[in-house]
Amino acid sequence: MKLGFRYKLRSGALQFVVFIAVLVALLLSGLVLYAYSFVFVKEQSKATIENICLSDSGIAHMIQSKEVISDTLLLDLNNGDSQIIKGHISQWGIFQKAFVETRHRKKRFVKTAIIGSIIDSESPTLYLQETNNPLTLVGNTKIRGNVLVPLQGVRSGYIAGESYYGSSLIYGSSRPSSDKLPDLDKLCVDQLYLYSKEFKRVDTDFAISSSKKMVHSFKEHTKSIYSKREVVLEDVWMTGNIIIKSDSLIVVKKSATIKDLILIAPVVEIEDGVVGVFQVVASQRITIGKNCRLNYPSAIVLAQEDLLVLQTKNRFDNKIFIDEGTAIKGSICYLRKGRSDDFFPQIVVEKTAWIKGQVYCMGNFELRGKVSGTVISKQFIANQSGSIYMNHIYGGIIENENIPDHYGGILLEKQDKTLIKWLY
Repeated sequence: MKLGFRYKLRSGALQFVVFIAVLVALLLSGLVLYAYSFVFVKEQSKATIENICLSDSGIAHMIQSKEVISDTLLLDLNNGDSQIIKGHISQWGIFQKAFVETRHRKKRFVKTAIIGSIIDSESPTLYLQETNNPLTLVGNTKIRGNVLVPLQGVRSGYIAGESYYGSSLIYGSSRPSSDKLPDLDKLCVDQLYLYSKEFKRVDTDFAISSSKKMVHSFKEHTKSIYSKREVVLEDVWMTGNIIIKSDSLIVVKKSATIKDLILIAPVVEIEDGVVGVFQVVASQRITIGKNCRLNYPSAIVLAQEDLLVLQTKNRFDNKIFIDEGTAIKGSICYLRKGRSDDFFPQIVVEKTAWIKGQVYCMGNFELRGKVSGTVISKQFIANQSGSIYMNHIYGGIIENENIPDHYGGILLEKQDKTLIKWLY
């Protein structure tokens, strides 16, 4: 007789056990993979955030630096051994362009920005060079803010029987100026003249005729278009890190959409109603038509040498002319090597035209419209009733109320710098 019992396990029970074991293994593997992925994503996110923060620190370092970093350098910002940060500064028209690259293993982050001299509430609204002539105000002229003027001071005057109508000559403080204008950054000035003389690099695969729409990032090398003949920008959409140069003339039509470019030619004509944001560098003349809107940080620069100044009957030659109803947010600059003792205006701002930013003039400035910001000029001039009046302002307004707390303008030699605009 046999004792005990015999048990039989069905095959389905064994399969169920194996299934449970596999399921548990998969769950454990999933948890391990999830934990690893979580840590990995966390580290990657942390590295990305640190890259972005280090890029900001790199830009801030360049803004504070008094030297131009022309070569790509390794910046020591105490960021540890695992991350690398490199950067350099180059000229971009009248401003500087800062480039910063940070790397963490295979992660790469690039930031670019435009830098200019800081203008704030402490900056003078008007700096008029000492030329042993007082500043004379006529009509509805108004100057508000802190000013530096010749030792002879400010007085009221008469033109064609019209006197000064203000209750005060200067609505703010006044102190003497010096016999020279604040120095511009030397490298910036050299670059502006270099644009006109020697810049002829051309990208053969990048021409206006090849496409109606052009976009080029500032994280890449600058694209350039060069022509010996005139260039007409019409029905095009162009934005980014692009320079266009002509040896004769550039015309910007109302139908053109232009953003962040630099235009270089002896003569640049911006027709009525143009809207955009760009820089212009010319050596003979710049004319801006009626009701244009050039947004911040646009820049209009006429850079001349004594040998290149024209003896001509064209009333627009040797000057920047801004017509009625036009608003420019940015910088207007007239440069001239050598003396400029003449009786013609080099910058003309017509009635109802508005400059919101900065005007720097090494010659004569005829102001009939309005400047909100800062004016730095050798002299003023007024052409009225067939006569020329030196160091007169007739109906012009210079004020510092309709401006930001601080903004960036033309690079000055002894002025701190600030961020103007992030690029793309």
